[in-house]
Amino acid sequence: MILNVDYLIQKYAEAREKVDNARGDRDYRNYWQGVMDTYHCVLTNFDGWASSGIGWYVFYEGMNYDKAVFYSRTGLTVKEVH
Repeated sequence: MILNVDYLIQKYAEAREKVDNARGDRDYRNYWQGVMDTYHCVLTNFDGWASSGIGWYVFYEGMNYDKAVFYSRTGLTVKEVH
């Protein structure tokens, strides 16, 4: 079951990927940066959304949502996998 916070984290991660892939297109980057910032503002209403689990991997490690879910569910650390 996806909770509201999970959906928002997923959308935040998708927007971050778009920002990272902008490759010089300033308008595209600015648009997706605004989307990412909006999701971040909404996420701050959820206590601890980035303190552990998927939120932590997405926000602090910069992972995409699927990779963050993998790390969260397996309990592995980035150092253990690399």
